[in-house]
Amino acid sequence: MLKTLQDKITESVALIRKAEHLALALQPEQGFHVGFSGGKDSQVLLALVKMAGVKYRAVYNVTTNDPPENVYFIRKHYPDVEFEHQGKNLYRLIENKGIPTIFHRWCCKIFKEGAGAGSVVLTGVRREESKKRAGYKPVDVKSNRKEHHERKDPYTIEGIEAAGHQCIKGKDKIMVYPMLEWTTTDVWVFIAKEHLPVNPCYEYGGRVGCMFCPYASKEQIGYYETRYPKFHGLFMKGLIIYLSKREEIDKNFDSVEEYYEWWKSKKSVKAFLREKRRKAEEQAQLKLF
Repeated sequence: MLKTLQDKITESVALIRKAEHLALALQPEQGFHVGFSGGKDSQVLLALVKMAGVKYRAVYNVTTNDPPENVYFIRKHYPDVEFEHQGKNLYRLIENKGIPTIFHRWCCKIFKEGAGAGSVVLTGVRREESKKRAGYKPVDVKSNRKEHHERKDPYTIEGIEAAGHQCIKGKDKIMVYPMLEWTTTDVWVFIAKEHLPVNPCYEYGGRVGCMFCPYASKEQIGYYETRYPKFHGLFMKGLIIYLSKREEIDKNFDSVEEYYEWWKSKKSVKAFLREKRRKAEEQAQLKLF
């Protein structure tokens, strides 16, 4: 039997309430750490948390690469959300690390993945979003420790409580995903039903996130290039400094601009260069006629 949206709301709220004992045991003053991005899923998550009536701290991780519209949207409509700064600037980091790619997404590790360490973290992750997330369990422990990765049995709230939270040490955190079963349609229907504001970033793209992100579409990145040339200039400046110290341009690309086009293509270097050669051969054939 298919679940209705109300069924999913009820189940999500129930899971949040059930996990509150864990949240308060780890962080009695704060309760849950709620990850908030300003996007549709985090809006629904925060609304569910408020429906549950639990103790929480909602946090927005500043990446320094955020669309100004998103920052204004959060400050205006969600004044209770705290802005957490890492004291680092993405554009300066690019000078030594290069621009983040889908193959090496170092930016999230620095600006986002450390958030909520030692807490019970709630996020709006949904199975529908990717093959990897389709295998997520409602409760998990995020840790770099060997025993966590070798564990075969899934974590449960009851199991973690019975073990006295021994699985949480140092930078570890308990992850709870109340919205796993929600679809994109569920999310938008809930937003309309609850009269939640719609983030203006959705007017020109299907996601809310960093402006120059390897996971953003080429069209959305192009929009930011035009709308925010200053930020794009800082991004390119960092890339130019990074490449000046290395040999990537000499080995594979004819210019910084071509390197940047490869980055936006989301292809491997081999696939990008193969496509480049194919187009060059086609142009050469056309000149013969």
